[in-house]
Amino acid sequence: MAEFWEEQSADERRDWRKQIVRWFLVFALLMACIFFATWWATSAVQFSASRVQQTTGPTYHVTGVVRDAATGQPIPWAEIVDDPAGRPPQFRTAADRLGAYELVTIAEPHTIQTIALGYRMGATRVGKAWYTWMPKGSEHLDIKLQKEQ
Repeated sequence: MAEFWEEQSADERRDWRKQIVRWFLVFALLMACIFFATWWATSAVQFSASRVQQTTGPTYHVTGVVRDAATGQPIPWAEIVDDPAGRPPQFRTAADRLGAYELVTIAEPHTIQTIALGYRMGATRVGKAWYTWMPKGSEHLDIKLQKEQ
């Protein structure tokens, strides 16, 4: 049978081991949080700098269907473009034969224009307010156009 001081010493060693493992896990979690915050801030600064230099690449996907406002029928071959009066770079796409489109653009809030033969041009806002902090993403947007009179 061990003496009291020997039993207490063994218990303390086990407690120290548990404490070291806990502190290591806390340290690893803290380092992961710091790494994530640094990566996030760097991405935001790079995106902001690319906007100033007008070299921003498309990272935001807008998808949907262009439809007739009165009938709800798809409008084939409509053209969807970033507003020419907006800040560059500007991107464009065309709807397919079923009116479906996918525009790859920037995440900054801006206006897109939709143009189709026999319809009034439509203007719609896309993007997200927090684009500087999260410059990627997607949005589903069905566009309705009015027929010309």
